[in-house]
Amino acid sequence: MDPKEKLGKALYHLLEKKHLRDITVDEIVRDAGLKNEDFERCCKNKRELAHWVYLHILARHGREILKSRCWSEALYKKFKLYEANLKFLQNLYASCDVEDIRKTNRRFVRDAYHLMLKKAGADLKNPHIQFATEMVIYGGEEMTMRWIQEGMQVPIEVMLVLFQESIPLIISQYFY
Repeated sequence: MDPKEKLGKALYHLLEKKHLRDITVDEIVRDAGLKNEDFERCCKNKRELAHWVYLHILARHGREILKSRCWSEALYKKFKLYEANLKFLQNLYASCDVEDIRKTNRRFVRDAYHLMLKKAGADLKNPHIQFATEMVIYGGEEMTMRWIQEGMQVPIEVMLVLFQESIPLIISQYFY
């Protein structure tokens, strides 16, 4: 395992227990079994490393999500991914400015929507489809982030129905 992977794994486990602001670089380095110089070579700061870890979680599971037969299956898989990483995500979201992480998530969701819509024959240049897609991406991301921060107390199956009911007809017609 290369140094950045070791640092990422150490940070992931620390973020399962506490907020990023409460984690020191020394803790990350110690838990990774490395030296401070290794951290400095791999990362600018803890936030950059946290973003890298988040990106790798998405990358590891993204292919499986994108292989889904339908939109609701893909969303279910993504919610299960959030559930499996709940403490990490809660502490990450509560710790710092997470705009970079939110941008990454929106890019992933946008790519998934475009892939599914295109596969179903939607015209991605249609401004109505573009607007509806962006509205769902931004609104869905905000509601999902709140849901995670509140500990995912609403069952996944209920969240799926809530999301399905909120999708504008201009794009939902391609998902069902």
